[in-house]
Amino acid sequence: MTDQSTVDLLVIGGGINGAGVARDAVGRGLSVVLCEKDDLAQGTSSRSGKLVHGGLR
Repeated sequence: MTDQSTVDLLVIGGGINGAGVARDAVGRGLSVVLCEKDDLAQGTSSRSGKLVHGGLR
């Protein structure tokens, strides 16, 4: 990316919800940037109840 790139969607947070929103938007043809301060799913998603989530396939 350049210093002045234009994107359709900026997603802040790479947990299950942020990753799911980003994936859905890309599937719809949008250009997406996903920002996460740590590794993906490192925060709340890593401490969940480990229930099966059907959002990402």
